Amino acid sequence: MNSSFNGKRLKEARLYNKMSITELAEQLNISKQMISKYENGMADPTAEKSLKLNGILGFPREFFYCEENFDFESKGTFFRSRLTATKKSKTPAEYLLKYSIIVRDFLDQYIEFPELINYENVVPISNNIDYEKITMQLRNDMGIDDDPIEDMLEVVELMGIIAVKFGYDEDKVDAFSATTVLNGKSYFSIVTGNPRSFFRQQFSIAHELGHWILHNDYVPGELSKEEYKEMEKEANSFAAAFLLPKEKFSKDLRNIVINIDNLLTLKKKWNVSLAAMIERGHQLGIISIQEKTKLYRYMSYHNLRNPEPLDKDTPCSEPLALSQAIELLIDEKVMEGSEIKRRIMEDYNLYIPQSMLAEVCNVSESIFNHKNKLELNLRMKSFSKMNDQK
Repeated sequence: MNSSFNGKRLKEARLYNKMSITELAEQLNISKQMISKYENGMADPTAEKSLKLNGILGFPREFFYCEENFDFESKGTFFRSRLTATKKSKTPAEYLLKYSIIVRDFLDQYIEFPELINYENVVPISNNIDYEKITMQLRNDMGIDDDPIEDMLEVVELMGIIAVKFGYDEDKVDAFSATTVLNGKSYFSIVTGNPRSFFRQQFSIAHELGHWILHNDYVPGELSKEEYKEMEKEANSFAAAFLLPKEKFSKDLRNIVINIDNLLTLKKKWNVSLAAMIERGHQLGIISIQEKTKLYRYMSYHNLRNPEPLDKDTPCSEPLALSQAIELLIDEKVMEGSEIKRRIMEDYNLYIPQSMLAEVCNVSESIFNHKNKLELNLRMKSFSKMNDQK
């Protein structure tokens, strides 16, 4: 740990907590200019102010007195709601994504994760994207064929993609993804926040998968508003085709009378929302614009839009790869949870709060606690023997 204060880390912790310079200055009882000096390396906080920073921002003192000793580069982040999401909403999620990459990079030393497959040659270099062909090729490669997908999180993790679920609750940030490079190794991550329902989560993850397959060569921050909108549409088309394969889903739609009750039966089968199935059915030419309008009116009139039927009764799925890796290291006695935490923090100079590390790994915070090596073992006295002695 360095003796000098790291102003960049202060800015990172402040933005993670969604605090403005003014808000932090008020809590520290100093000027905005002084906070700016701290962050730009022009002044160091006193010991008293440093301790207050720890309490206000929730990061350990070590976090503010270290330099990053790893090379991290992000090509930018695809936010499903980028056009409405504010920077204040997005920044904390982007930092958490970075921390998850660091944890995965550490675990890569010990765990054989599925290898991230390069699908660059799947999409032809043209403006005409054959979503049906691309998605069926991916499904066949994964051994899914044209069957309903039970869990999109499991699918992307089997593809070697890092899937992370964070507890932030932002209406404007539904899901996001990013291609990053850490110490020369490329990673692709998909992150969901509070998806409101399992069925919405399914589509959100498939949407982000579409960005990886279709747009991996693009830098989101360099796109114009119209270009970004077009890529969002393309990712939606990919998600619909991937989750609802043309031939089998079309057959299911043609075998029913199109109404909400029958669509609910298909929702249970395909694990996709009513709205997504209605849009896909219209795209395939099976549901007319008049039928589509009628279905939406019916749903609105009967309060079936948000949430939809089944949404509250179906739990969202959880990512497993990082949590299973942590548990495997402990079960195989490679190292204890407290040692895992210490190694990550020391190897990468990343002294984040233990609660944050647990959220990144999707494990209980207690897994990183120190164990009592003496293992005091108390037993109940035998009351029958005591009574015999009386």
